[in-house]
Amino acid sequence: MKKKSKLPLKKRPKTSKQQKRSNEQDKLLVEKAKENPKEYEALYRKYADDVYNYIWYRVGHDKFTSEDLMQDVFVNAFEHLPKFRQRGYSYRTYLLTIARNILANHFRNQPFVVSLEDLADVPDEVTLDQLVSRKLESEGLWRAVQNLSVNERDAVLMFYRSEMPVKDIAAVMGKTPNAVKIILSRARNKLKDHPYLEDMERFAWQDRVCTKPRFLGKNDQ
Repeated sequence: MKKKSKLPLKKRPKTSKQQKRSNEQDKLLVEKAKENPKEYEALYRKYADDVYNYIWYRVGHDKFTSEDLMQDVFVNAFEHLPKFRQRGYSYRTYLLTIARNILANHFRNQPFVVSLEDLADVPDEVTLDQLVSRKLESEGLWRAVQNLSVNERDAVLMFYRSEMPVKDIAAVMGKTPNAVKIILSRARNKLKDHPYLEDMERFAWQDRVCTKPRFLGKNDQ
């Protein structure tokens, strides 16, 4: 019988230096964009996939809606760029916070109903290089994640797939770091029969074509 691995709370120790480097890069990109708004496209290119994939999970894998709401996120961030101040979080954290608020408004206006069958299939990109047995395990994990509450699913996907620090997840969700740890612990208990949480890093559309940013049109008008 295969021994199932534990699901640790701590990530492998690689995020601190990389995160600091990325935050410094974001700071420079923001400063350049404030001087020349067209430079904001660099931040769009850096984070469009992250924002798109976050939204994609929440809207039932609807690519058109995901793209539309992703553009709304960047338009919102672009319009507030002059007032943006770095507060110790990555720019991605800031964007996902906006995305979460936009999704809340979206679902308030358009109640979301989708069957589990519509959410069950793992994208081919996730499992192309995996053995059949690992593919089946990934599909089981995929279905189990969809059964989590919205907060649990958000926290698990940001922590395991996007490798975000707990403090950044707390900022996106508007909760304390301790509250996020409790949510993660509760989610891990529900996913205890699915050992390969690292497969969540692949739950994304890696090959999506980067579309023209809508905010540039607003600046050119």
